[in-house]
Amino acid sequence: MTTKAVNVQAIENALGEPWATTRARLEVAGGSSASHKELADALYPQFDGVVEKHGWWVQGAVVAYEQEIGRRVPGQRADGTFDVAVSRTVTGDRDDVITRFAFLVDQGPLAGVAIDGEPRTSKTDKRSFWRANLEDGTRFEAAAEPKSEGRTRLVLTISELPSAEALEDRRTHLKELLSQL
Repeated sequence: MTTKAVNVQAIENALGEPWATTRARLEVAGGSSASHKELADALYPQFDGVVEKHGWWVQGAVVAYEQEIGRRVPGQRADGTFDVAVSRTVTGDRDDVITRFAFLVDQGPLAGVAIDGEPRTSKTDKRSFWRANLEDGTRFEAAAEPKSEGRTRLVLTISELPSAEALEDRRTHLKELLSQL
């Protein structure tokens, strides 16, 4: 399974304009010579108060543009590294799911790589987290969020991967971890 490109049709629907119009806005903002931040900063105020969650959609539009012009490939961040995430809905409340996950990974390497230092846990009103740095310089996060009564969505993410190939390799490991819960 490969990482998919940004869904331009969803961006068109959210921003309320054809992709060609959004693309033209990005070209006026500096196009391929502008940084990701410069493009997002230019587009952000144009949709402020007009589009719900406009910051999220602006980021998506800039990423889609960067993919279109060949600056980045699907799954790649602005800094050139890659992130991969997989998710699954499992039984249990969010804290129980994080505890089960922590016990599972306490038995050995995480996605084939040893943990560097002590894992960290935290909570917000919405999610419970388990995070760790890995010995290869990547970062791992497990995030659990209630989905419905007695069910929780668990998202496993590895960040700062060096390549698209590493992304696909880690995706396989993450899916295996999810299958064990």
